[in-house]
Amino acid sequence: MPLPSDGMASPTKRINPNITDSLPRPSDGMASLTEKKNPNIPDLMAALPFELKIEILSRLPVKLLLQLTCICKSLNSIIFSPIFARKHLSMSTTRRLYLSSYQNQFNLKSYSLQSIFTDLTTNFTQLGFPFYTSISNSYYIACSCDGVLCLTDDYQSIVVLWNPSIRKFKKLPHFEEYPQALKKLRVTHGFGYDHVSDHYKVVVAYQFHSIRSGIHEDTTKVKALTLGTHDWRTIPTFPFGSIFDHGAGKYVSGTINWLDYTESYWIGQPHPFIISFDLVKESFQKIPFPDHGRRDWCNITLFVWRDCLSIIFDHDVWVMNTYGIQESWIKLFSVSFLQHPRMSCILSKASYICDGQLLLEVKDKKKQKRKLIAYNSKNGAFKVTKFLRLPEVCVESLLSPDII
Repeated sequence: MPLPSDGMASPTKRINPNITDSLPRPSDGMASLTEKKNPNIPDLMAALPFELKIEILSRLPVKLLLQLTCICKSLNSIIFSPIFARKHLSMSTTRRLYLSSYQNQFNLKSYSLQSIFTDLTTNFTQLGFPFYTSISNSYYIACSCDGVLCLTDDYQSIVVLWNPSIRKFKKLPHFEEYPQALKKLRVTHGFGYDHVSDHYKVVVAYQFHSIRSGIHEDTTKVKALTLGTHDWRTIPTFPFGSIFDHGAGKYVSGTINWLDYTESYWIGQPHPFIISFDLVKESFQKIPFPDHGRRDWCNITLFVWRDCLSIIFDHDVWVMNTYGIQESWIKLFSVSFLQHPRMSCILSKASYICDGQLLLEVKDKKKQKRKLIAYNSKNGAFKVTKFLRLPEVCVESLLSPDII
């Protein structure tokens, strides 16, 4: 069975091959993009066909494109169009790390991928946060999709989408408040793309604890919002009781995925499984585990490896090559340092960076301290980074939360 591609993550948006037919054509033909300083020097950019100009522009980094819009105003209608944003997303290879923190106020810092390996954690970009509310001024990153961060506040009652590359945001409609008598146990988010409706969707799952007639009950409610609409919809059926996973749902192949356990987990007999929410059908199903040969308890971590659903059993990394097909699970490698008897740590989170590199957040069993470790799956090399927790790895894009 072939391994997943070693390239960058593939785009989630479908790209029209005749994209240039739909793009606005500036009246000056973008001739001003390369202003002539010497009449004897030909204006090469102006002489190029429009289609070739689009191909060139779609391969440029976001920062340079934004600078070009300041130099050449006629480019604004192209670069800020949703069609070009999708084209650019399909070509984008630049990823950055994002970490949120709170020190008197919310801070969001952006780091290059190289900072993981060079320990230059002091070399970052401080991103100004453009919005606050009277309810809360502290936010954290819940998840991301296609360059857009999904943020929520401490009370987990506000959801904001923000593209830090272009500094544009959208505050989503407030959703239904639940009675104070219900104790909120956990909240988890998901954010992804519905390829059928051609819209992005945000999913929020709440678990509440209540006591009715002396009986303790845990209830999970799930709401979904299609971007461009104004109302959160309640997903009528959640067949699994509760979502055990404290982390955000993992977006893969038009679905949001969480790790969960059967109720027997609480009496010492864990039976883990994966909950999948189909963004098109807006329904839930179970995704089968690989036959990994373990019948005893093991530590399990869910993450995404090169656009494929992936899971780590203690130290073994498995990847589902074809989503939803149990037979497509393959064991890629084992994280060597986690197998060492002197490594007294438990893996809690994982994230794929690029070129076989993983970020692993581990917790010391004795000291209960967390460390972030960069691991090279090709040669088994690893190093403890100066980051204290797992950052969000996000591609640079031009997608505006206002129009996606």
